[in-house]
Amino acid sequence: MFLITAHQNPFLQLGRNTMQAVLSVNVAADLAVGPAPLALGIALDRSGSMDGAKINAARAGAVKVVGALDESMAFLVVAFNDSARIIYGPAMGTHENKQRAIQALAGVYAGNGTCMSTALNMVVDQFGADTSRAKRILFLTDGKNEGERRPVLDGAVRRCAAAGISINAWGVGTDWDADELRHLADATGGQADIIPTPQRIEATFAAAFQEMRKTALTDVRLDLWTPNGVTIRTIQQVYPNIVPLTAGGDPANSHIHNIRIGALAAGDQRDYLLDLAIPVYAPGQQFLMVRPSVTYTIAGSVAQEEKSARSGWIFAEWSPDSAQAAQLDPQVAHYTHQEALADNIRAGQEALTQGDNERATQLLGKALVLSESTGNTQMTDLLHGIVTRDGNGTMRLNQGADAVARKTLAINVGRTSRLK
Repeated sequence: MFLITAHQNPFLQLGRNTMQAVLSVNVAADLAVGPAPLALGIALDRSGSMDGAKINAARAGAVKVVGALDESMAFLVVAFNDSARIIYGPAMGTHENKQRAIQALAGVYAGNGTCMSTALNMVVDQFGADTSRAKRILFLTDGKNEGERRPVLDGAVRRCAAAGISINAWGVGTDWDADELRHLADATGGQADIIPTPQRIEATFAAAFQEMRKTALTDVRLDLWTPNGVTIRTIQQVYPNIVPLTAGGDPANSHIHNIRIGALAAGDQRDYLLDLAIPVYAPGQQFLMVRPSVTYTIAGSVAQEEKSARSGWIFAEWSPDSAQAAQLDPQVAHYTHQEALADNIRAGQEALTQGDNERATQLLGKALVLSESTGNTQMTDLLHGIVTRDGNGTMRLNQGADAVARKTLAINVGRTSRLK
């Protein structure tokens, strides 16, 4: 079912008490498991700024998804502005229910402000207790969450994460907040992206729904066993995007730390960078520092556990050979560079916002070099829209870069590539 691989240099300098390693968690591409039953919440912004082409396209996109549901799927359609309102559901995807939902969507109109938490909380209230399904929210907005304070939204996102509901969040146009939408996605194991124009909403929704249908495993969790004296100082997901994480404790076993992965499909991969504080031992013998396992659920059955083979264990051995200890594992180096790439993009965008074009050029130019050298073609393509290199190798800001190019880069900060 799973292949867990540890990437590390196990050899440490004498006396060193810290180490880094990457754990890759791969779902078998030929997984012989059918799709998990789905519970889908469609949450549409209907604030005043959505009036016109955007609300019309949002309705059409929702209709497209509702029409593609099958009878095994539960669904709920919610529209929100200052408050959320159930348009239809929760219901099963029967022909009759889909037709009623489509009729109800025709009456959705735009007006008033934006309070995103109301829609998220409504989906949690309806689907949160259902442990038999893969739970997703298809979320669309065109603006910032200006109708409520950020802690209110954060609380709703935490509720989604605790209920195992992942959010796929899209911003239509360019007036939304990239940090807000990335938070919705990152905290729940979902995705965030831009829909530049209303005309693309329908196709984007349809493609996202097709990906959701591939979900095979739910409530996936990575459990990390550590011996006495080993502390996980930090852990972060580093593929497919960078997300700082906090390892939870197991009440039944203080040696186990768990990471919620969420729902996965056949062929999915997640990579994690661990920074460990460890006890120091004499050279000449390997010591086990981390032993991972995975728990998961198939189609609402009881949770199952799969222990990692030895190839997924993290070891440490102290070596008097300084050259051997100085070698940096290629996977660890790769993801360290991906972190630097994301940091340079964020700082470069902040400099652009502040009007410091010289600093922005320096930082985004450095990001371009990093993306090219690490094979991150997606970020390279996006950066080429913002910064260019002339025939002498000098980096210059692309004065023709528009708001869509800058927003697309902003929402994709932290997207990483695998080592090739």
